[in-house]
Parts: sequence; C-alpha cells; structure tokens
Amino acid sequence: MPTSQEEHRDRTVPLESEVQNEPQRTVAADTAVRSTEGVPAMEATAATQFRFRILVVDDEPSIREAMGEILERRGYEVLTAADGLEGLNALSKSLPDLIISDLNMPRMSGFEFLAVVRARFPHIATIAVSGEYITSGNPSGIVADAFLQKGRYTLKELSREVERLLAASPIRSESKKSEIAPLFVPRDIAGYLILTCPKCLRPNKLGAMSLNGGLHQTTCQSCGTPVRFEINHEIEPLMKRNHA
Repeated sequence: MPTSQEEHRDRTVPLESEVQNEPQRTVAADTAVRSTEGVPAMEATAATQFRFRILVVDDEPSIREAMGEILERRGYEVLTAADGLEGLNALSKSLPDLIISDLNMPRMSGFEFLAVVRARFPHIATIAVSGEYITSGNPSGIVADAFLQKGRYTLKELSREVERLLAASPIRSESKKSEIAPLFVPRDIAGYLILTCPKCLRPNKLGAMSLNGGLHQTTCQSCGTPVRFEINHEIEPLMKRNHA
C-alpha cells in the first residue's frame, strides 16, 4: 500500500486505463438528451449545444492536463490556471460554472484563492483538492463545497461531485457577493505575511509578529483597497507555499 506523497500523486486521476476505457457518450450529452425529451427541435438543439464551463487550478501541469482531458471527454468546457493569481485573471475574462482548485500552490494558495472566489463570486461552486493528509470530509478552514484527497479519489467520485454541484448550481445567491474577501495567509520564517490584494493582485508584505489568530484588516500599499485576512492556526501548518 503506497504511503509517500509521491506515490499517491502517481495514482491521481485520471489513470490512463480509465481514460482509454471512458465511454464515448458523455455525461453532458446524456443530461442534454434527457432534458430535451418532449421539447421542440429548435430548443432541443440549443440545449445539446450548451456546455458547462469548469476552471481547473493546479500548479502541476500533468494534473491540469489529465483532469482537463477527463472533463472534456465528459462533455465539459475546461479552462486551466497554474495558481490562484492566474485563476483570478481567468475569472476576470470568463466566469465558469464550477472551479476545481489545488490548495498548495505558489504565489497564491488555494486557501486564499477559494476564499476570494467565495466572497466575490458566491454563486460559483468549488471543489478543493490536496495531496496533504487532511482529515476526511470537508476540512475546517477550507472555503469549498467539496474536498477530494489527491491520489485517493476515483474518476467516478470526481464525476459524481462535479455532477452534484452543477445540478445544484447556483447553490448560493449572488446577493451575498462582496468585493473584499477575508484571506487565509501563512507567515514566513521571519514572521511576515505576504498578502495578495484581491483587487489589483499585487503582493503586500506585512509585519505580523504581534498578530494572533482571527480576522485582521490592512490597506493595500498599491491601490489603497482594504484587505481583510484571517490567521487560522489550524490550517496554517498545511499552507506550505512554494515561492516562485
């Protein structure tokens, strides 16, 4: 039974054998067929042409490509980003129906990215994935609608979560939208926080040796936007950011 993180990554879906054995008829196509029974031909054609859009955010190119291939075979339109900052740039151009994001990424972690998404785009469903050994279920401190453990979830489980969330979308009202998001950020070894402004996306270095857990607020040094952030001692050890 594999125990190392690298061994678990090797098992990350989609496995090549599962990709090759994927049925040609997609979930999106099946849904469209069922939903268009008994409706006029013109409306049925429009329905079958509709494709849900999914944004995949992960700093590992192989995972982005593999997950993108699987989701496209299931009939979804797939966009990809290498980290949270690229994810925010993608959102500024086109909003997806669902986001799948890794948690440990350089520049802007998934913790921070998903918190921004929940505050600014609450109607978008989100799935968090991680290769770290986190307790099962949806761990406390992760702002996502579902959680999957890298190397431990199957293609069927991924598809089931995607279908479930898309079927329920939008699961939150956009009336709760906020332009300012509380951000989950780690300290570096010198005790500083690197905050990425959710407005201008520029980093801000903040001395935080005297700050305890909980919500805090500072002002972006570049654009003057108030930036709220949270120091969460439960998830701080999990946020091992790889600096670019």
